[in-house]
Amino acid sequence: MKRRKFLFAAAACLIALTQGGMSDPALAQAKQFKVGVSLPETQNPFYVAMGNSIVKTFKDNGMDVRLLAANSDVNEQVSQINDLIASKVDAILVSPLNTEGPAPAIQKAFDAGIPIFMIARTLDDKYKKLWKTYVGFDYYKVGQMKGKWAVDNLKPGKVAMLNGPAGALVSVNMEKGFREQVEKAGFNVVWAQNSVQTRENGLKLAEDALVANRDLVAIYAMNDDMALGASQAVKAGGQKIATLGMNGAPSALAAVHNGDLSMTILLDPVGWGKSAAQMVSDFLVKKQDPTAFVEPFTPEVVTQLNAYEKIPVPLREKLGVKPRS
Repeated sequence: MKRRKFLFAAAACLIALTQGGMSDPALAQAKQFKVGVSLPETQNPFYVAMGNSIVKTFKDNGMDVRLLAANSDVNEQVSQINDLIASKVDAILVSPLNTEGPAPAIQKAFDAGIPIFMIARTLDDKYKKLWKTYVGFDYYKVGQMKGKWAVDNLKPGKVAMLNGPAGALVSVNMEKGFREQVEKAGFNVVWAQNSVQTRENGLKLAEDALVANRDLVAIYAMNDDMALGASQAVKAGGQKIATLGMNGAPSALAAVHNGDLSMTILLDPVGWGKSAAQMVSDFLVKKQDPTAFVEPFTPEVVTQLNAYEKIPVPLREKLGVKPRS
């Protein structure tokens, strides 16, 4: 009788543990978390790749994830963040469209006790208390890298700048770093314009810059999409003008390999997204507090010399690239 009671109690305990999901405490705890992600752009290949990587990483950690992306519209991003707050997510990973617009919504999330993590972009430094960490790069230094490449590879002359959204800290700091490098070397920035970072805008703005200045030596673009648009304008005009991008999405790496882009800065959106999502997961599950700033890896200049090796092997055939002979 005693043995029967013991077996019944053991079985009941096992059922309780199983139903409670406690056979693997860390996994069970992770599965109850719900995370919201807010990215600024819906069509930018860089953010598409980053978003997919973030979602996969959270799911691999047993978490529910809701990915939202604004169509380069700050009001839409504010509305989406408010939706995440209303759905009572356990954390928000956000890349704000600019340094001020999303601040009220992020403040609201902070006041609701939701931990905030920044990726790729941040709000103005005066809002620093609102987020746990920023996973990204010093864009001033990235701008310097692009500027140094221009100084090392081009003769001083006129430069046009296709900048990102006005007010976005990443755009401001990168422009500053680039300008400091090239202007002290005798280059002259004769044309500059802010815009949403699309290939269509890159094409149109480059056409405008070329109409105003036929003798450009370089077109700086905030990201690869704009740079690819600019390269179309340059090719259509039959000119030899360097086009400088940033991000290193596979399509851009293929363009550098084929000579359609002069250079880009590799920032690896897949690895970047994975790193940030894992950090949020570790904070929620393991209670690991991150440092205030995390650089997931070191940015790298990519030219024709090394572009092929940077393209993921499974994508080389799809992109139509072959080793240079």
